Amino acid sequence: MTVGQDGMPAGASGAWGSAGATRAPVLLIDGRSGSGKTSLAAAVAGALTDSTVVHMDDLYPGWDGLDEGSVLLTESVLRPLSAGLPAVWRRWDWHRSERAEAHVVDPSIPLVVEGCGALSRASARLAASSIWLDAPPPMREGRLSRRDGTVEWWPAWTVQEDAFIARERPDALADVVLDGGAASEEVLARALEALSAGVHGVTWDRWLAAR
Repeated sequence: MTVGQDGMPAGASGAWGSAGATRAPVLLIDGRSGSGKTSLAAAVAGALTDSTVVHMDDLYPGWDGLDEGSVLLTESVLRPLSAGLPAVWRRWDWHRSERAEAHVVDPSIPLVVEGCGALSRASARLAASSIWLDAPPPMREGRLSRRDGTVEWWPAWTVQEDAFIARERPDALADVVLDGGAASEEVLARALEALSAGVHGVTWDRWLAAR
């Protein structure tokens, strides 16, 4: 709808469990650039009866903003939702290099967040489920080249990814690690299996459309 760290591991579901029964679940999808996060998020959202999708690309304040975007997700989106309150965030306008229109996230609708920096030690505690996507560098570079036409930005961005991953270990925090190089249908099937099976006492079956 458009309107105008602590050090706990992922398994520490206290923050989620304390209000989980009164709000819809949150799924965090993380992975390096080109690993298939955006495609998986869209596919998962399409398999839910209702959902909101937030892209980390809309939160980063520019090319140097991976860490800031990750903090913004936790503080401005996930913390309000964890209290059962609507969350408000402002999209980053990459052409004007400034914040643009505001968006509201309804706590009663499942939220899917995708992008580098989505899964941190702080955000993991405020989500019901999390996925890390892995794919080999040559495949990721090929995808990025086809998508963007250039990968000149990739080396500098990779430095930020490396630092974030070394500090936060999202691959270790994730509830499930999927092969982003596999066929998209297989990746989606495994993701939905994980959501249906549930983790931290939360299952997505209520919101999963009949399959």
